[in-house]
Amino acid sequence: MMSPRFPYKALSLVLAVLLGGCASQSELAALRLDTNNPKYRSADCQSSIAGSAVHRDIKNVTMVAAPVLVVLSAGLLLPVVAANAGLDAADRIDASNMTTRCGGQGESGGEIAGSVAAGAALGVATGLAPK
Repeated sequence: MMSPRFPYKALSLVLAVLLGGCASQSELAALRLDTNNPKYRSADCQSSIAGSAVHRDIKNVTMVAAPVLVVLSAGLLLPVVAANAGLDAADRIDASNMTTRCGGQGESGGEIAGSVAAGAALGVATGLAPK
């Protein structure tokens, strides 16, 4: 017979895997950098890489906070999606700047805007605010 605490342990494990597996765009960009590029060792590049952790923390908080805010605000989805779109834009801009500082080709403003708009549209369509 299963213990009555089993569902809570299983749920905790699933949440830990889901939340722990989410990387910000800045983190993903840092992982894709060419470590053989001479600019990779520059102070600007290393500073950008170190700063990418803040976007991971923000993303993890918004993944939990956004649905809670929608429920607490009696379903006011658009302000939550707008706030997440702003955070997503900042993350993508920082990722692009990091890539450029480290010797790569960053995304254009149009590419960033398209990605942010697609994420916001998905947030509105699903009733959540994914990033």
